[in-house]
Amino acid sequence: MHPRMIRTIFLKDVRDAIRDARVLVAILVPLGLAIFYGAILDDQTARPSARVIFSAAEPTDLDEALVSTVGGAVQLDLQSAPDVTTLRRLVGQEEADVGIIVPPGFDEAVRRGEQPALDVIVAPDVMVGGQYVAGSIGSAVERLAGRGPVADVRVVAEQPPPGQVSLLDQLGLRRYSLLTTLVLLVVMIAMLAVPVILAEETEKRTLDALVMIASYLDVVLAKAMVGLVYVAIAVAIQLGLTRLVPADIGLFVAALAALSVTLIGFGLVLGGLFKNANQINTWSGFLLMPIVVPVFLVGLPVPGWTDLLLALFPTSQGTQLAVNGLIGEAVFPDAWLSFLVILAWGGIAYAMVLRQLARREA
Repeated sequence: MHPRMIRTIFLKDVRDAIRDARVLVAILVPLGLAIFYGAILDDQTARPSARVIFSAAEPTDLDEALVSTVGGAVQLDLQSAPDVTTLRRLVGQEEADVGIIVPPGFDEAVRRGEQPALDVIVAPDVMVGGQYVAGSIGSAVERLAGRGPVADVRVVAEQPPPGQVSLLDQLGLRRYSLLTTLVLLVVMIAMLAVPVILAEETEKRTLDALVMIASYLDVVLAKAMVGLVYVAIAVAIQLGLTRLVPADIGLFVAALAALSVTLIGFGLVLGGLFKNANQINTWSGFLLMPIVVPVFLVGLPVPGWTDLLLALFPTSQGTQLAVNGLIGEAVFPDAWLSFLVILAWGGIAYAMVLRQLARREA
């Protein structure tokens, strides 16, 4: 490895990329989308709502106590069911988020200090509002009784399968949109801007000269550095303009860095397969589809086989790591496995690049 040679190639590629409008378009399109989303989407998410249905054998004050407990956190829609069977049917069909079965004499019992049973039925795919209401029912009963725990609240809920996390619920529309455009920015630079730079050298026959005066590793490192510098600058600009602040900045940066390194490797492979930049622009839409689509499928309720297939893509693994870093929680577990998948693909990509250069010299 020759640092001076790497630096020379790197500076030449940076100057060439600045003058190439196609490279700038690959950077400015996702950056423009991020600025657009950041401007039109509000940081404040809409107040969640929940439809709550009661089945009570006699009048109860639990509904008023629940409204007082929840306060303005959730917009409640209170309804009543004629019987328990109807309540279970409505909740099971997700026509209501939460069903509360109030037994006879419940209000008097809790006020006497007894602990009567209270059954709470939660819809299978209940949203944030319904979850908040279900968790507040115990406090509502205490408010009704005017003292500490006075009821045996039994919540029955069908939990979604592990890993099927709604990113819109976790992030909100604004942060979700900004995160996807951020990953799209990395993909565009790595899989479109970098290949264009390499294809330009192939078309002008300057790549053959580079391989003659520099080692394969020098050329690959210089090209990869160009992509990484553009990613770093573009990501920093996007985060600054949109005021997107990750909770775990270390994990967030590590996720984007690992994904960038890997995708730049495949971008170099792609650039070596075409004779000129026009061919890359022609086929880029088809070539980017398997790279971009997994980004938008992460966190959706997809079938098990699809979820397993997504685990094999570096972009889906990188998006999961970025989500964890943005929120500061392990929404998607096994971060080490995600890094392993990304870096394994990176090793394959750079091995292919070195082989391409070796065959060119031969």
